[in-house]
Amino acid sequence: MKKFRTFLLLIIMLPCVFLFGGCATDPYVIGIEKTDSIGNNDVYTIYYSDNTSSSLTIENGKDGQDAENITIDDIFMSLVERGEYSDTDEDYHRFLSDYLNFTLEENSTKDAVVNAVPSVLSIYVEHPITSEFPPIYQEITESKVYCGAGVIYEMNDEYSYIITNYHVVYQVDSATSDNIARLIYAYPYGQNAIMYETDSKDALQAPTLEFGGNGVECSYIGGSMNYDIAVLKVSTPDLLSVSPDAKAVTVADGYGLADTAIAIGNPEGEGISVTSGIISVTSEEISMKGVDNVSTVTFRVMRIDCAINGGNSGGGLFNDKGELIGIVNSKLTTTSSGSSAENIAYALPYDNVTKVAENIIDQYESASYSLTGTAPSSSYYNVSKLYLGVSVTAENTQTSYDYISNEITISDDVVVVDFSEDSLAESKGLMVGDIITSIVINDTEYKITRYYQLSDFLLMVRVGDNVIINVSRDNLNQSIVIGEISLDMMNSIV
Repeated sequence: MKKFRTFLLLIIMLPCVFLFGGCATDPYVIGIEKTDSIGNNDVYTIYYSDNTSSSLTIENGKDGQDAENITIDDIFMSLVERGEYSDTDEDYHRFLSDYLNFTLEENSTKDAVVNAVPSVLSIYVEHPITSEFPPIYQEITESKVYCGAGVIYEMNDEYSYIITNYHVVYQVDSATSDNIARLIYAYPYGQNAIMYETDSKDALQAPTLEFGGNGVECSYIGGSMNYDIAVLKVSTPDLLSVSPDAKAVTVADGYGLADTAIAIGNPEGEGISVTSGIISVTSEEISMKGVDNVSTVTFRVMRIDCAINGGNSGGGLFNDKGELIGIVNSKLTTTSSGSSAENIAYALPYDNVTKVAENIIDQYESASYSLTGTAPSSSYYNVSKLYLGVSVTAENTQTSYDYISNEITISDDVVVVDFSEDSLAESKGLMVGDIITSIVINDTEYKITRYYQLSDFLLMVRVGDNVIINVSRDNLNQSIVIGEISLDMMNSIV
């Protein structure tokens, strides 16, 4: 039988109690204690929920280190001897499922929130909005304030970057030249926004606003409606002056179905607050009208069941360690049949969000190229992405269940189905029917096992990089050399 040498850490002479998830009607392990020593052997007693116990004898570890050799296998075999399991692979997996779903921290959610909150900010934006008022429909421009949230992504001694949703800072009816807010302020947890009109007016004769309290002014450096991500910049000294514990968010290295999902945002503009739930679906696509009220945009999202309200947009979604797994951006209020929808909300997954943010930040910091070959006319940046001119689809999708790690994974064959006119990928030798297995960017290979990953990885490509696409064609591996990327190979994603 294949065994996993997973060692238990036992506190010598003290009971070590675990909270296991087992069947309510079957006895389960509630504690393990060293109860005797005989020569070079230690005796451990295993206590069960039905007030029974069993013992096992383990030879002292190397150099006399107690419990060095106690493994999951030893516990399993003691249960086999007790008659609760048979010594088979099937029962071994059942044992792991029965007894190894445990938590060591009863307050893990609280710990996660305390770890995450210093990285989340309430965002308030001000737009001059021109409206027509009856009865003579005179145009009047007013100052209006909208709210959302954001997460601190990077910090250095001089300035910090904040990620939020594009729709938080953009208003289609704004009187600004680019529809981006003319004032953006961020407030830390526990601080309420303070806004008041000044005695002065702008060129449109709208009253101007000022923000007070413990808020800091932010500047917009770039974003994309089609990714619903915007990046803001703020002075780090100013931020630390109002929030001394402010810190950059810790980004997770993965997420899975039913993982804890903690949403921290600014619902209804009332300040930072927390709701929690789980991930309901790890990856799906939703389509909606863009913030320009003209375009249709499609986002890859994870579905969550947290309570989400207006103002949560741009706020962070965190796991049970307080690590960022996504940016909340929408919720479903009405189903296709017209009935009310409950607890269906969406977040942009971190693996997409961070690539978009890095893309914008890299352009801003380098300012060495733009899609016109010169510095952009404004200081704002869209997403710059390698355009291969290829369409792919997912085929032979497989779902696997790992009952040992308690994870569910999905994998696709990412198959080429079409090319655009003058396709770069087709000109380099990619063919319909090819299965794309990886992309190599400057000698670093990124495996592609889901259909959306190719698009995500293309966000990482910069002008001057060297790119190779690896494919499987007729069961043979081939490399399609795209070569060094020039400016005309890039596409601006608004």
